[in-house]
Amino acid sequence: MAVNPYDSLVASHGLSATQKQAIAWVPEGSRVLELGCAGGYIGEILMRQRGCSVDALEIDAASAELARTRGLTVWQGSLDDMAFVNGALEGRSYDAIVATDVLEHLREPELVLAAMHRWLAPGGVAIVAVPNIAAWSMRVQLGVRGNFDYEDTGQLDRTHLRFYTWESFIALVKSQGWRIEETMADSWELPGLQRLMFELPRALRTRLLDGQAAEPTGTAGRIFHGAGRVLRLHQRVANRLGPLRPNLCATHVALRIRSAR
Repeated sequence: MAVNPYDSLVASHGLSATQKQAIAWVPEGSRVLELGCAGGYIGEILMRQRGCSVDALEIDAASAELARTRGLTVWQGSLDDMAFVNGALEGRSYDAIVATDVLEHLREPELVLAAMHRWLAPGGVAIVAVPNIAAWSMRVQLGVRGNFDYEDTGQLDRTHLRFYTWESFIALVKSQGWRIEETMADSWELPGLQRLMFELPRALRTRLLDGQAAEPTGTAGRIFHGAGRVLRLHQRVANRLGPLRPNLCATHVALRIRSAR
């Protein structure tokens, strides 16, 4: 059962690369605090696959209830209400804190990042992730098309209150006393090549597969596999060049961090 757009997105397309990386960064058997757990799809995997126990905070009542059915212990309320948060977490500490795609929804994410030091046990790890508003596709959308229309999910989610670039998010995290151990991007976009080497070949393969029970053969098959080779080439080139300009090329940024205090 999906109760919000992000649960529906995961149900349709699976976890994103940053969500999968966030799960992999959590040590097995950890006591985990998830901030903004939605319907509990990340927490459920942490419990089943990594042997973790998961407490969570979630603002949406229906999502919180769904997360409880998946085994999470959930307090329902706003992360912007620090009196509520501090009351819920009083006397508790965790080996890992996960906050993927939540800080951009808050009025004062700095307060949450600062408070996370208190909730994390000595030697614990935190994982945070946000979309990168300075990614190439967003620059084209705004600078060339003049389009900044809000959507239900993604970089222009209508519930976003803050927008970050790769560089500004890293600066924010460091300003709140965190040391960055590792970074990753959900995917890399290549300026000038994204449409030619990714969007068009992917659309072509999708069209050739439409309504087909198996991969096409003959001429259509050669086109289908040729488009696949272009996509694989794009992936190799993007993985090599993207990290050189992450503020421009990263669609999403995830950080594994530890307290520097």
